[in-house]
Amino acid sequence: MFQRVPFRYVAPLVMGLLPAAVLAQTEPKGFYVTGYAQVSRIGSSTFTESGALGAGSGLTAEFSSGRGLGGDIGYRYGNGWAAEVEWNYRSHKLSSLRQGGATLARDGDFASNILLINGLRRFISASPWTPYVGAGIGWVQEIDVDIKPASGGVERSYSASTKAAVQLIAGVEYAITQNWRLTADARWLRVGSVQLDNESGNSGGSARSLHYNPFSVQVGVRYSF
Repeated sequence: MFQRVPFRYVAPLVMGLLPAAVLAQTEPKGFYVTGYAQVSRIGSSTFTESGALGAGSGLTAEFSSGRGLGGDIGYRYGNGWAAEVEWNYRSHKLSSLRQGGATLARDGDFASNILLINGLRRFISASPWTPYVGAGIGWVQEIDVDIKPASGGVERSYSASTKAAVQLIAGVEYAITQNWRLTADARWLRVGSVQLDNESGNSGGSARSLHYNPFSVQVGVRYSF
């Protein structure tokens, strides 16, 4: 039923695939740095605001698209794997704060400053395009929310620190020259439910059960040493 293919036909094909297979597993070792800008989105969150000036329970906050920036210092191990330390800051504008049918605020923001350690698997080939996937764990230096009441009352701010974070990464890198590359990726960051304590405007109050799990798309420039 099956015909044997002569070796003289198979050998050139196998030899032609070998360079790509080798490239898929190796690349020059070395350090790199990246700077990026991002667009970020975060879901609505139902929470409770306590304290003398707090609005109580049953609050729903909705946020518009956020903006962020960051950078990393990384090292390629020469076998498709890389590790990096990343810094990220992002802020999401509060579009509305509602309690039942009443709108309590339409201005404010939900922001974070986070340090992460990422591990990446890079899929090297003869093409200038290098896809990659990765994951990271992080330390939240600060996460805070500011609420500016629609009635023009006192602005209230709440914050927390030393929280844990995790993220998933999927993206692609494009080589412009031997050293310079463009990057584009999507990242899902999860901090989970947080309790933020009073920073200003509501002495002794807090904002509890706010969820901070943003999804971002970012583009950057990378320099390999």
